[in-house]
Amino acid sequence: MPEVSVVILNWNRFELTREAVWSALNQAGVEVEVIVVDNGSEDGSDERLAEEFQARINLIKNPQNMGFSPANNQAFKIANSDWIALLNNDAVADPLWLKNSLKLAFSDAKVGIVVPRIINYYHREKLDGIGVGFWLDGLSRARHRGEIDSQNLDREEPLLASGCACVLSRKMLEELNGFDPDFFAYSEDTDLGIRAFISGWRCLFAPTAIVYHRYSQTSGAKRGYSALKLYYVERNRLWILFRYYPLYLMLASPITSLLRLIFQVLQAFFSQRGHLALSFFPSLLSLLKAFIDAFISLPRQLKIRRRWLKTGFEKSALWREIFEHFIPLKQISRLD
Repeated sequence: MPEVSVVILNWNRFELTREAVWSALNQAGVEVEVIVVDNGSEDGSDERLAEEFQARINLIKNPQNMGFSPANNQAFKIANSDWIALLNNDAVADPLWLKNSLKLAFSDAKVGIVVPRIINYYHREKLDGIGVGFWLDGLSRARHRGEIDSQNLDREEPLLASGCACVLSRKMLEELNGFDPDFFAYSEDTDLGIRAFISGWRCLFAPTAIVYHRYSQTSGAKRGYSALKLYYVERNRLWILFRYYPLYLMLASPITSLLRLIFQVLQAFFSQRGHLALSFFPSLLSLLKAFIDAFISLPRQLKIRRRWLKTGFEKSALWREIFEHFIPLKQISRLD
């Protein structure tokens, strides 16, 4: 029986996925099962993966793009390990990633999530992130992204992990029913991590567990962003806001969101690129659709909110953690 099942999603990105798979297969000191879920690729990458890796991977072929959340849930159901690792196909794992993660995973029966040190693939002196933090309107982003890596961060205490790379307890995933498939992509890791926290699972940081990440390359979006990504990011951050944030931040969201969007647009405009990363009208339509769809689903989001509040969990504990993992606006003003 493998010690860890590594789940990697592919969607028309053979070269990226190939490198991610090899890095998972080459983990040292750990018996690994690799599950690749192809989300309806149209470039033949699923056949190329099957040909290159054959019996070394378990390949699931979906007829269409199921999204990040449903596809990972598919893999969870067939995984043969007590620990399940997520690895984005635009990431490459250090050979000791899983061995060093499992040292913490076995340290306590309530450890549900182990967070690695994610480093910028192209600039190895810089961090891509350690865990996830929050802005005032429900947006979540990797903490410390773009900062120079330092041993001073070895004692970081994350609240939750990025879906880019982490190790998850199978027992925890079964208890929480995995990712909420409604998210499709983006913020599903935030939702899972918050539910894990509310349910008493611990999230630990393994500073010597290292993964290198090419940020936002999985979708193939130009300059790391697209109108479709904008839609999912904005709709899903509203769901996080409605489900878990204090009421006064929900009411203040129009102001805090406008402030953030203004900063993002200005930074894109005045960046060295000299032009906006997204064209105006597709972006505006994506935003409007995201807001409309989020508010249409408001009754369901509030039902989820009432459900966890009825558990007796101390809501102030969650809100305190959100503020302790606050990300300043200057760190999230980038559109990528």
